[in-house]
Amino acid sequence: MESLFPNAQSELVNWDTPFQFLICIVLSAQTTDKGVNSVTPALFKKYPTPLLMSKATLNDVENIIRYVNYFKTKAKHIIELSRILVEEYNSLVPVTTKELIKLPGVGNKTANVFLNDLYIKNEGIAVDTHVARVSQRLGLTKHKDPDKIAKDLEKIYPKVDWWKINRYFVLYGRYICRANMNSTKCVFRDTCSYCKTLPVGE
Repeated sequence: MESLFPNAQSELVNWDTPFQFLICIVLSAQTTDKGVNSVTPALFKKYPTPLLMSKATLNDVENIIRYVNYFKTKAKHIIELSRILVEEYNSLVPVTTKELIKLPGVGNKTANVFLNDLYIKNEGIAVDTHVARVSQRLGLTKHKDPDKIAKDLEKIYPKVDWWKINRYFVLYGRYICRANMNSTKCVFRDTCSYCKTLPVGE
């Protein structure tokens, strides 16, 4: 996967600070990165800092991010998240999973993506739908629960490499090991439970 996607980076763009990156990840839950990237320029132009976001009206934030899934819930989360950062963290985003998951809209996956992408923290492996699908098809896990999948992957890969897993599995799942395919370009076709039944595509 590394050879296919050298120097892989998050496809979330339009952010300049750790706070803005965290908001991008919260918005990306069950939404495409493309969808998030379409709303963040306007969002961060108006509310670039935790202080300004914490003072935003719910209706205004909902209107700006209305093109992402579950925008009403996410609008509440990012306003409340910002308020907590201002009041309890001096407007700085904490850098541990334990502290991050206390914030509204932030679970283990969001926390791990944030910490691994920005700081290579290796506190855990972030599992989303792409990571889950690739892991299951390659026989790396039998579980469907993201936390259990993460534990299986953490047993397989050395901790020093945990930060890499999400970004490479996500790109592999997004562009090669897609949910539904009529043909495959899978480089693991001989062992993949899904792709070995499909014809090889171009």
